[in-house]
Amino acid sequence: MNREVYMPTKSSLPDPQNVADYPDNPKAVMVSARGVIRVVERLYYWDKEKHRGCEKRNYLGYVIGNQFYSNDDYHRLFKRGGVKRLVEQDDESVKSGSLSLDQLGSLETKLAAEFPVYHAIAQEIGLTEDLAAVWGKDKANAALSIAYQWLHTGSNAAYLYESWSVNKLLPYSRGISSKEMSEFFASLTEVSGWRKDFFNARISRLPDKEMLSFDATEIAAEAAEISYAQYGMGKEGGYQRQLGLILLVGHESHMPVLFRVLPGNITDVTTVQDMLFRFDEITDSRRVFGAVVDRGYFSLANLARFVDAGSRVIVAAKTDSIWIQDAIETAMEHLWSNAARIPGEHCWGWTVPVHPGFEDGGNRKLWVHVYRSDSKSHTENTAFYDELESFQKEWLRWRPNHEGDSSETCPLLKSRWMKYFKPGIGIPGRTPLEQDNDAVDAATRYFGIFCNVTTMECSAREAMTTYRVRDLIEKSFKGGKTNIELDVVRAHGEATMEGRFIIGFAAMSILNRLYVLMKQKTYTETKSGLKEMPALADEMTFNELKNRLATPRVIFDRNGVGHWLEVTKRQHGIAARLGFPDLYTMIPDWAEK
Repeated sequence: MNREVYMPTKSSLPDPQNVADYPDNPKAVMVSARGVIRVVERLYYWDKEKHRGCEKRNYLGYVIGNQFYSNDDYHRLFKRGGVKRLVEQDDESVKSGSLSLDQLGSLETKLAAEFPVYHAIAQEIGLTEDLAAVWGKDKANAALSIAYQWLHTGSNAAYLYESWSVNKLLPYSRGISSKEMSEFFASLTEVSGWRKDFFNARISRLPDKEMLSFDATEIAAEAAEISYAQYGMGKEGGYQRQLGLILLVGHESHMPVLFRVLPGNITDVTTVQDMLFRFDEITDSRRVFGAVVDRGYFSLANLARFVDAGSRVIVAAKTDSIWIQDAIETAMEHLWSNAARIPGEHCWGWTVPVHPGFEDGGNRKLWVHVYRSDSKSHTENTAFYDELESFQKEWLRWRPNHEGDSSETCPLLKSRWMKYFKPGIGIPGRTPLEQDNDAVDAATRYFGIFCNVTTMECSAREAMTTYRVRDLIEKSFKGGKTNIELDVVRAHGEATMEGRFIIGFAAMSILNRLYVLMKQKTYTETKSGLKEMPALADEMTFNELKNRLATPRVIFDRNGVGHWLEVTKRQHGIAARLGFPDLYTMIPDWAEK
């Protein structure tokens, strides 16, 4: 793609008859002025003081690509020098003369680094196509280029893009000033129906029976202008100004497919049904095949909402609920049988259909999946008995602060551990306690036991396999917060804020897919046949991968033909192991020259 910069000469001025919308003015002529074609009306007059004829020009507009633009239209659509703006200026900005900075000139040599990897992934997962379908090619390329900046630098400081993008091989390499960046973010959210069009496009790329993980996180935000930034309880305790971000991620694809921003004072639990409703709304009531949520969403009220909405949900259960304990007792006799063993998981599982008593009296069916793990049992029993025996030792070692003071009360008498000993037996520091075996047995009965509940019928093995994959959404959030600073929002308006999240969503989509590619094993041809290559993730982290791909460059000759420079054999090997063997041999057709 060539930059739209025009350097006309007198001999290259177009014929007015071939210029669209050319003014119907016999005095209008075209002149070359500072690299652009201007249309002027020449007025000649006699200057009495100079005693000679002089010329006065009335500037009518500009000609760009055989199209006439009035002065106002030109300043609205183009920067100085005929460079097309990414975001059109409004009339007020044009009238006030608030024009953006000139674009820096293209350089002959551009740093490619790992950007071709990002773009190959974006094309592979359909992100380039979906962005362009909603926002157009220019804005899609700009969004991707900003996402590459965030992934490359580990920071979402978008105001640095203009200086950072110089000499980089990007799908949109034109400079974007800080003012233009804010305008660009806001313009993304001004497209009518963008949520439905974009998220539906992402969701349609999922496998037909894809399970989805749901989670919410808090994003710190100090801007008072953002109504979503409310005081809420942070993960580490204490109140902070924050907003909520909820996310759906596909299990098989590992792809984020939908996000929504919520006020920071809304609790996680209340967002589940909202997200499922939003999913139905965006996909024209196509139901979620399955959503996996964590223990924080476990309650009969939430489960009733899921069942009534026809949502297929898996949620981790709390074992202190009476109806869950009843299911555990029903499953207990099976949890030592070979029929209940789950291969590859080192545990046993049994499914119990239940009809718990809902508050509204409704009759709804759920499935409780009960599991027993020897390793979990060992860990919990070891911790429990270590603390129990430690308490007994403290009991015998206790002494009053003042010897002989019989009025001092031993604080151990108020310990929670006292409930595991028979009352009335034992004197602190003098005689030992006696364990209450029934109390201890009751406390340890469910050690090694854990459960989840589903609103749809499935086996314990299927429920466990699906729930185990749920940690990928935690990794998605962690990767976003660690690699692109997603835990902080830097914006002073809601439109700008949500536009930034669109870029973050694109960056997270690329990052998640890259993690998948780094974990896969590949094969290379040798004289003796195919040789299995270990996964890249076993050899390097994401940051190490960026470091090892830091040097590749492309140099463009005077004819605009590109040539690769400084690509090592190892870098070709990394690209091949990611599934892109020709990445650093063919000049990208997406890069602006």
